[in-house]
Amino acid sequence: MKKILVFKTSTDATVKKLFQDLVKEDIDCLIQSSQIDRYKKEYPCIHFIDICQEGFYDLPSKVVHRICQKTYDQVYVTFSGTEGHNYGNVMELVDKVDFKNAFFYNCRGDRVAVPKRNVIVDMFCRLYINWIGFVYRLRDGWQDVRNSRLLQ
Repeated sequence: MKKILVFKTSTDATVKKLFQDLVKEDIDCLIQSSQIDRYKKEYPCIHFIDICQEGFYDLPSKVVHRICQKTYDQVYVTFSGTEGHNYGNVMELVDKVDFKNAFFYNCRGDRVAVPKRNVIVDMFCRLYINWIGFVYRLRDGWQDVRNSRLLQ
């Protein structure tokens, strides 16, 4: 039996489809406070974790601590449509979780693998972005100096 974490970040229909695909698995599901009672009645075998609010922004530390204590075989981030937008806050949470595989799961039931974080690649990307920013600041500074001389 696999240990699975689901982020309920989509409509009921998408989550229902996912739960049907994950029959007989040990599932933890992060869910909004307003929906937890209804879901507990409909899916008594799933462990629902109340995020104590309606959005996945700035979750309480007790919720984050609870999901970070376990190792999950799979993590699912659900989408209401075929693609997800503005999921940065959710992906920050996914980064904190210890998992073997993570997937985006959309309304059609498509699973798209989420690549694991690569510390070295991330470091080089940040260095490159900072270097480009530095070059542009230098360029803008020289242009400001040049423009001020032209105005004199």
